[in-house]
Amino acid sequence: MKTSGLGNFALGQAVPNRDHAVCASLPTVDDLIGYEEKKPETLQAMRSGYPRFVEHPFLRKLIELEEKKVNPEGFHHFLFSNSSHCEEAIKRYSIQDYIVRERDEYTCLQIPSQSNATAQIDAFLQHTGGVISSRQAEDILLKKGHLLKRENISSHENPFEFAQEIIAEVHGSGVTKDGVLFASSGANAFYSLFQTAYLHSLQKGKNLWIRLGWLYLDTNETMNLLANDDEIITLTDPTDLDELRKVFKQFGGKIAGLVTEFPTNPLLQSCDLEQVRELCDQVDAMLIIDPTMASPKNSKVAELGDVLVNSLTKYASWEGDVMIGSLVFPDHSKMGQELFNATAKTISPPFERDLLRLCEQLPLYPSFVEKTNHSLVQVVDFLESSNFVKKVFWAYQENSAKNFTQRAGDGKPGCVVSFEVKGDFERFYNQLSMLKSPSFGTEFSLCCPYVYLAHYNLIKSKKGQNSLNKAGISPQLCRLSVGLENPNEIIKTLQISLQGMNK
Repeated sequence: MKTSGLGNFALGQAVPNRDHAVCASLPTVDDLIGYEEKKPETLQAMRSGYPRFVEHPFLRKLIELEEKKVNPEGFHHFLFSNSSHCEEAIKRYSIQDYIVRERDEYTCLQIPSQSNATAQIDAFLQHTGGVISSRQAEDILLKKGHLLKRENISSHENPFEFAQEIIAEVHGSGVTKDGVLFASSGANAFYSLFQTAYLHSLQKGKNLWIRLGWLYLDTNETMNLLANDDEIITLTDPTDLDELRKVFKQFGGKIAGLVTEFPTNPLLQSCDLEQVRELCDQVDAMLIIDPTMASPKNSKVAELGDVLVNSLTKYASWEGDVMIGSLVFPDHSKMGQELFNATAKTISPPFERDLLRLCEQLPLYPSFVEKTNHSLVQVVDFLESSNFVKKVFWAYQENSAKNFTQRAGDGKPGCVVSFEVKGDFERFYNQLSMLKSPSFGTEFSLCCPYVYLAHYNLIKSKKGQNSLNKAGISPQLCRLSVGLENPNEIIKTLQISLQGMNK
């Protein structure tokens, strides 16, 4: 283990201490609020952050160079990984006053800073993962002479095939390396797939999509972006088969597909995938599964899904410094195979140095998962026995343990557990001596105040709070990712903070 997540971290501190770190510290509730409400004093301390949410310093420098080159006062610049994403943003938000500049490595969009579309494009880039990577920006700055050096990454004779082989192997039987695509992020992987699947299904006369479970923010936003409101049915409880059967009975052949996570983020609930597969087969609907939360090494869902979406930023890039995602098209699925070529043309492939950095970490990916499996079981035992913990959510929770076990077997929960505390949440959070940041699946433990970071807007309104309550999600929910530290040390850190919050 190179980096530990136990201890105290300053506001904005990058973890690991590398230029391309995915995580940045948000140590207090006031910092969370300042970050979400974009208070200058908080943002000034956030030199970096989760790359799709916070503009990386290398991108910022590249944008400054664009501004100096064309000298446009009062304009805002956006850097897209490819021109098609830029064109879609212009069309989607009906932008009239703009300039597009094609560079060798990216597409630059310039619009007036006061335009209403500024915030919309920021969100579009976040949800679709359409921005260039920090390593690509670093590479450009180095070539232009604005950086003197960059990180050392081992070369590899064929990184694409090497990564394909390991990812296929991790997903299990029924997946070959030729069925693996890589994207610049997990969000871009899903965006590219869903855009292709949505258009393909319209040609078949199918336009209805089911979201099964409370899914990750960017998955929801991408579906909302590409489909109309009346084309999406959301069922927040993935274990309620009766409700799901009613939907299939009512809409039948109109259903294009179903999207679910196995288990879900952040409540780690699992549906009965065998039954869901049967329902989809009855109406020729596609089944898209994201096994990222517990990792595809644990969640063996390939034989039931048509396409599998996975953020390789988690588990596979366990050192915490790569944004990358994958799509897996199992051999058995005709529906999935029909989308492969079109999706491959839509996707934003990872920058080569991101793929090389992934390849440095992939050999230890399986063993990392196995180690965190063992640690998490011990941490969950502690949380479930604590008088200071109200609820615990993990892959083997009572309401869906049977469903998860069918696909994973025993003792393979991944590294994530979510929980609610009894007592003063703010006090618990502020005094927790652990990295507090987005992401999971890293060698260093971290605690994510999930709703504050993913759904802060819902906390601020009565309607939003009601939707959280309906889904069984507390605004004070903590999502803990267990790293490679000694599990007893992780437990001790939690215990001190839990006991201290009620003193």
